[in-house]
Amino acid sequence: MAGTDHTRKYNSADKRWEAVLSNDENADEFFLYAVVTTGVYCRPSCPSRRPKRENVVFYDTLSDAKENGF
Repeated sequence: MAGTDHTRKYNSADKRWEAVLSNDENADEFFLYAVVTTGVYCRPSCPSRRPKRENVVFYDTLSDAKENGF
């Protein structure tokens, strides 16, 4: 991960959700999110339809998401 300032910027689920809502391209290298109802994962900047928050799980790496079935 790049700098500690950005790492702290995305260090909570609430901050990560804000990044998803704003399609924050800067967050793409720090985490991704998965949607449990569809089984897909996306980068925060993904322009896909917005999932319900309760259906979203955050992962630090692609391998973490894949290990959990996404």
